[in-house]
Amino acid sequence: MTMVIFIGFVFMATQQKRREKTRAKIIDATRKLIEKQSFDEISVNQIVQQADVAKGTFYQYYDTKVDVLLDLTRDDGVEKLATAMHAIKAGAPIIPFLESYIQGMCDWFENHENYAEAIVISSFKSIGLEESNDPQRYNRAFLAELMKHGQAQGVFRDDIDAGELAKVIGAALIASVLGWTKNPVKGALGKSMQESLKIFLDGSRIERKKS
Repeated sequence: MTMVIFIGFVFMATQQKRREKTRAKIIDATRKLIEKQSFDEISVNQIVQQADVAKGTFYQYYDTKVDVLLDLTRDDGVEKLATAMHAIKAGAPIIPFLESYIQGMCDWFENHENYAEAIVISSFKSIGLEESNDPQRYNRAFLAELMKHGQAQGVFRDDIDAGELAKVIGAALIASVLGWTKNPVKGALGKSMQESLKIFLDGSRIERKKS
């Protein structure tokens, strides 16, 4: 019985590695194509040809090429977020980083105007247990982790769950992005989120008693 369980575990681990390898091939192929042409011009056929996988295999992993773009940007941001979290755990101030992080997100969406709405919709598909285990890859999980450290630093209120605080920021960003896509004026998204972040910070900071 123990041997059967062990063999099953090895099989599952092998399958997982194979899936991760295939996903990486699709993402790397898309990255190489983006270096040569605009994302608009890239087709699923080009991606599978570059990745050397069957078209059916592509659709086992992704519904559209926009879903691949979302995964690509997550992978590219992993190292940066991991470095930032390391600094925060070492005591770096939360709020300046949070402001910078949000502005960076706004800049990214403004630079991908044609896909901003589709990217937001695609991101909803990842909501689940997987993201809670990988805060360096999923924005919601990363924000929740950030809020926890803010509470530990005595910056944010601890009478509200860190995950709920993260939801407020995430919801504000989603609403701002979707609203901005209807009238995509350069710089307007960042300005809108600065106002939302100010409101969030005013409500989430610990009140300091006057001496």
